Amino acid sequence: MTSASTPPIGSCSAPPMIGPPYKPKGWFVKVHGIKIYGNGPQDATKALLIIYDVFGFSSQILQGADFLAAQGYKVFMPDLLEGRPAPMEWMPMPDATGREPPANDRALDEFCQGPGNTQSTIGKVLQITQISQASNPQITKWGLVGYGWGGYVANCLLAAGSPFEACAQLQPGWPGQEVAERVAKPILALCSKDEPESDYAHFKPYLKVDAKFVHFPKMIHGWMSARGDLYRPEVQRDYQRGYEIVAEWFMRYL
Repeated sequence: MTSASTPPIGSCSAPPMIGPPYKPKGWFVKVHGIKIYGNGPQDATKALLIIYDVFGFSSQILQGADFLAAQGYKVFMPDLLEGRPAPMEWMPMPDATGREPPANDRALDEFCQGPGNTQSTIGKVLQITQISQASNPQITKWGLVGYGWGGYVANCLLAAGSPFEACAQLQPGWPGQEVAERVAKPILALCSKDEPESDYAHFKPYLKVDAKFVHFPKMIHGWMSARGDLYRPEVQRDYQRGYEIVAEWFMRYL
């Protein structure tokens, strides 16, 4: 890939960082008009395609991508929302007492039907993976990572014939039984206190693949990405632990 540029972390398309300043170690390129964040060894034979959450290129997600790249994977995180992520105000952070203000579910649902439409996103992911494979012929295996909305989309990309060998989903959303029955690749799911078992009762029982669900009962939805307050030691600890579990999962399956 070509046309590398400095990551525009301070741009209006990136949510504000919650935590110590972090300088991304990778690069941005444009492929067929879509901006992609990349990192990892140029000769890596294993790659991860990352689908961010509706808040886009948060600093916390870029830091997580850099951690995975440091494990020897080449990572590709496309700007699937094309510079138009959802505003953080739709899912406010907890206040000083720990109370979470209500999310704007209507706006989020409309967003996922519009810019975040599942079928159009699937098409973009498959196209970008195909193009990235062609320009990196040394890659022999692909893994898939999805956050929140991206985790929902990822579930729809794991049927037989998928280019992805395994998937890690971080605080994901869940499609229904029909999708679960078609999943043919191993799934790891990291769930916050906002994703109780009842949230995926219509999904998990119908999986026919190796699946591991890990709960972080003190974390809020999005602690692995834009809503992770990395100034708080307990969040930093479970953020790090979460990415270590993801790395172990791909070490096993890729």
